[in-house]
Amino acid sequence: MKYAPVVHNRLGSILFHKPNIMGKTVLLADAEQATASLVTSVLENRGHRVVTASGGKTTLDLVRTETPDLIIVGEQLDDIDGIGLIVKLRSVSRTIKVVFISNQWRESDLYQMLTQDYGVALVIHRPIKPLLFGAQIDSQLNFPKVDLGSQKDQALGKEHERQAILALRLRFRDAMPSRLAMLSDALQSAVEQPGNVPVVQEARRLAHNLKGTSSSCGFEQVSAASSALEKVLTAAQLPENIGNRDLWDEIELLFCKLRAEAEVELERSGNDAVDPQHDDANMAKILVVGSDLPTNGELSNASVPVKLIKTTAANALEAATNESLDAVLIDMETAGSSMTPMKIARELRSLSGHESLPLGFIKQPNTDANENRNESTHAGASLFLDKPLEAEALREGIEYLLTVSQGGRPRVLIVDDDPDFSNMIANTLGREGVLVRTINDPAEVLTTMEAFVPDLVLLDVMMPGVSGFDVCRMLRANSRWQEIPILFLTAQTELEARLAAFDAGGDDYLPKPVAPVELLTRVKVRLERSRFIRERADKDILSGLFMRRAFMEQVQSLLAEAARHEFSFTIALIDVDKFKNINDNYGHLAGDRVLAQLGGLLKKRFRVEDIRGRWGGEEFIVAFRHETAVTTKGALERALDEFAGMRFKGDHGEDFSVTFTAGLATYPEDGDTLEKLVHIADDRLYAGKEAGRNRIVDRGSHGKDTAS
Repeated sequence: MKYAPVVHNRLGSILFHKPNIMGKTVLLADAEQATASLVTSVLENRGHRVVTASGGKTTLDLVRTETPDLIIVGEQLDDIDGIGLIVKLRSVSRTIKVVFISNQWRESDLYQMLTQDYGVALVIHRPIKPLLFGAQIDSQLNFPKVDLGSQKDQALGKEHERQAILALRLRFRDAMPSRLAMLSDALQSAVEQPGNVPVVQEARRLAHNLKGTSSSCGFEQVSAASSALEKVLTAAQLPENIGNRDLWDEIELLFCKLRAEAEVELERSGNDAVDPQHDDANMAKILVVGSDLPTNGELSNASVPVKLIKTTAANALEAATNESLDAVLIDMETAGSSMTPMKIARELRSLSGHESLPLGFIKQPNTDANENRNESTHAGASLFLDKPLEAEALREGIEYLLTVSQGGRPRVLIVDDDPDFSNMIANTLGREGVLVRTINDPAEVLTTMEAFVPDLVLLDVMMPGVSGFDVCRMLRANSRWQEIPILFLTAQTELEARLAAFDAGGDDYLPKPVAPVELLTRVKVRLERSRFIRERADKDILSGLFMRRAFMEQVQSLLAEAARHEFSFTIALIDVDKFKNINDNYGHLAGDRVLAQLGGLLKKRFRVEDIRGRWGGEEFIVAFRHETAVTTKGALERALDEFAGMRFKGDHGEDFSVTFTAGLATYPEDGDTLEKLVHIADDRLYAGKEAGRNRIVDRGSHGKDTAS
């Protein structure tokens, strides 16, 4: 067995160490010594305890005695191969999280078996890249454990997936007659105007869309007939074929065949039925705690499909752990629980993976939200909605919460002129926890990007009026979207089309019809790589907060917005008290744990739209949007009480506690630039240190400031 050594290298601990997940035990099962040494080194430097085994029998024994948080299984062990060991592991534990390191790319069926039947959370391929590997393992340790459950539970999960796919198939089945009618009208116009190339192109586009979507939804004969029609329509666009009567006779025959195939497949699918409750994978999930709001269904007119999930105060935490949530609404009059609404909010934001969960409160109209402003800001309330809650106010409130969300579920924007295909892709991604928005008009791209702020764009190539290549070039010309991953969706897989996709600025392309396994794999890889690069550039690994440069960029935008709309905001500069003494008396790793815990506290407290950063060393900084110094001080006092109540361990087991001091400065009365605001906040921080530390200083200057 190997235990994590104490790492005294200060640079190493800053680059790799993540004390917010200290205490995690990783069991590494691999007979290849070089891989075992590399993996052990990477994970121990990140603060994990690593236990190693080179044989399957030893691994199974350790699972029973060590109860690891995660198991990493290599390709080959002394007495069994890695996949065989994973099968045996599931006979011992159905909940422990498993990561598989593969020597080579496998068939998609094998990946599907590993992930779906045996609950493998992640498949990593050699060669291992240490930084990326460490970030991937940290992510897995921060996610909830997998629970394969009983065979009955697995069967229910597969039935849920089957029902979701069937819902898409039936939706497309219902739309097929109108799509055939549109294609028929387009063909008639093309026959009447054989020299009008745009008219012929529109007919070809409709046949192209029908080909891809029908195949993806299981109507293979319709897809094949549409493909044949598309090929001849492509030839009909050529100058030498204008007026070729034989060609148009062939097009007419092919359309008749397409219509006949559609009638057969529509009749064959006539007895299919679906339970509508399964058709919700691509919806935004909003947890509603303790309110009489109507639930269970879509919220009409929302820009993103919304599902409201009602729960009681007593069951709020359990409900939150069972769903991938995008926001929470809490009734301030909720009853039946020992927890107050504010405590429910704090507990929800303390759940792993919910630190950036947007929160809103529902209140009586005669209740003054400002009475609880300090506590609600500390708990993370982004808005208050008055009863009785009208549908339009509810929609606007939810859309606001979805807009201010930072982190949380990955967001994908699908741009495709075929709504049926878009919905099919959205449902496939939604079942994997992705929040999806679809648009069918490429002219809406920039407006939607600003409102939805996606992490990745799926972009169709062939659209009316403008090509996907042109949309991609437009996005790449915008500094905000130059780095966002863009994947093209196209049935044109020849070399020229692939080169055009990359030349336009695309990162990858997916052939239509899209195979769900390939879609999920490529999207997940791009999202993970993008997240990793973004966090390397913007986030401090130790605390998880913005580094100084990224924080300053965010606040510059906030300054411009505040000047434009004439609102206030407050900067808080926070410094850990007597931090040098902590490093000297308890060790540098203990000091790192203090900084990581404070970063974690700042992240899960306050509102998601507030901007948090590590200013440098033991200093942190937070910008409280739309808040005065009075409210900010009250919220920070509550955070200071929490932090002072935490207990820390020194490198040799000593027990100690810590406090912090903060100075506040408010825009615009204290300054109209970040430099001025930080200077004032720093002066007040110094005054707080001089006055005895463990306090928040909010106005005046130097010794004249008042402190808590």
